[in-house]
Amino acid sequence: MTLTGGPVDPEGWDFFVSYTGKDRAWAEWLAWQLEDAGHSVLIQAWDFVAGSDWAARMDQGIRLARRTIAVLSDAYLGSVYGAQEWRSAQVADPGGFARKLLPIRIEDCPRPGLLRTIVSIDLFGLTPEDARRRLLEHVRGAIDGRIKPPVAPSFPTPPREAPPARRPDFPTTQSPAVTRALNATWSSSKGRRATRRPAPADPAGPRPLGDPLTGHTAGVQSLAFSPDGQLLATASADTTVRLWNVTDPADPEPLGQPLDGNARLLSVAFSPDGQTLATTSDDTTVQLWDLTDPADPGPLGQPLTGHSDWVWSVAFSPDGQILATASDDKTVRLWDVAGRRRLGKPLTSDKAPMLAVAFSPDGKTLATGDDNKTQLWDLSDPARPQRLGTLLVTEPTRRRRLGARLTEEKAWVSSVAFSPDGRALATAGGDRAVWLWDVTDPARPQALGQPLTGHTDDVRSVAFAPDGRTLASASIDNTLRLWDVTDPARSQALGEPLTGHTDGVQSVAFAPDGRILASASTDSTVRLWRL
Repeated sequence: MTLTGGPVDPEGWDFFVSYTGKDRAWAEWLAWQLEDAGHSVLIQAWDFVAGSDWAARMDQGIRLARRTIAVLSDAYLGSVYGAQEWRSAQVADPGGFARKLLPIRIEDCPRPGLLRTIVSIDLFGLTPEDARRRLLEHVRGAIDGRIKPPVAPSFPTPPREAPPARRPDFPTTQSPAVTRALNATWSSSKGRRATRRPAPADPAGPRPLGDPLTGHTAGVQSLAFSPDGQLLATASADTTVRLWNVTDPADPEPLGQPLDGNARLLSVAFSPDGQTLATTSDDTTVQLWDLTDPADPGPLGQPLTGHSDWVWSVAFSPDGQILATASDDKTVRLWDVAGRRRLGKPLTSDKAPMLAVAFSPDGKTLATGDDNKTQLWDLSDPARPQRLGTLLVTEPTRRRRLGARLTEEKAWVSSVAFSPDGRALATAGGDRAVWLWDVTDPARPQALGQPLTGHTDDVRSVAFAPDGRTLASASIDNTLRLWDVTDPARSQALGEPLTGHTDGVQSVAFAPDGRILASASTDSTVRLWRL
């Protein structure tokens, strides 16, 4: 008997995909990722061609595939045929020892009956890259029978005593009403939090401040502090931006109602004057928001259009006049903020998806990150940017199996950040390392020392402290790391990784005073850390 549906051996397919018609797009995406990783797949959308006996073909899939993938949604759980297919796989492996049934949840739906005890792969609320990573990691775990980390876990250290839930009030003999008034942080005359003297450095070292910030219902992809440090903006795959009053970082408060971006949000940035917020999303657009009254923000006109695919990153120039956006459509675009129009032609780099963008502190240089390198651009004439030096990571550190072949993965660059003095650039991405570069001469950038290693998965975000002496990195390994970059050529780790998030950390940012660090995670939370 000859079997089709991707390359197979005489024993059958690696996977049979069981789904309902409503979820066909998800089923095809899953099948494509699995075949691209070297697995053989039987899927109705591709393999039940004209002349096929669909009932016999379905029976082949259930009997001959090594594993059945059940694409779980409310629609699937209400399907008679779907129930028959996943139950057939479960009956063939009732104890789950062979892991013949792999439930993949594409929405937050219940797992009734026998499905309740089978560990699922949850892909909802993730970006495509995170969903693909999680899919292939857990599929490999199902095949191998375990998921062991590639490096040894850190040695457990006793947790520090938890800090107070909020900063204690200064002792006083005044009445409670006067005390509350003195501790109030909102200035009614200006509509802004009162400016306060920075607290002294915490001798206990980095530690979490209070409980995580919750409210988002899907992964938080990006965050940013306002220039005065009084606001924090968080952008999520749940399509919303939330503003937080962080004048007292030990007791942050949501400010106003969430802003609805009408699509999964991927990046957020404040303008230098703090009056405008920019967000990007998976609907190819860029939206500007008016924060003149942060308690009552609103959109500034219609979204900026011009990209044709997901927009991953956004940054304002230091003077606030130019906006840069990086997109999966393989371009970076520059925008005149005041005129709300495109500036010049889009920047491209070897036809690769653009993932990250950052301006130098003097605004004269732009750094862009794509799927294998960082490119520097001269912005002396923003309408006609000129290509400068290229920063190439030449030694990718990971390999993945494609069928019988081993192939090196590209060291794609997901984050770029200039040091406050503009002399160094930090880049990070798929090679799990952070690289520092001397960009004093942006036409001839040079690597500074060895890459900073320690993360065990992709590094998604890097940020310099305002004094330029510390660098923070955030990784899909659920941790943040701090690095001493006082001498960038001899950088070293500062202490143990910061832990607490239960899923990948997507974004990290320092408050303007350098005393607080914020992190955003796919676990739908934001955490603040006292440094």
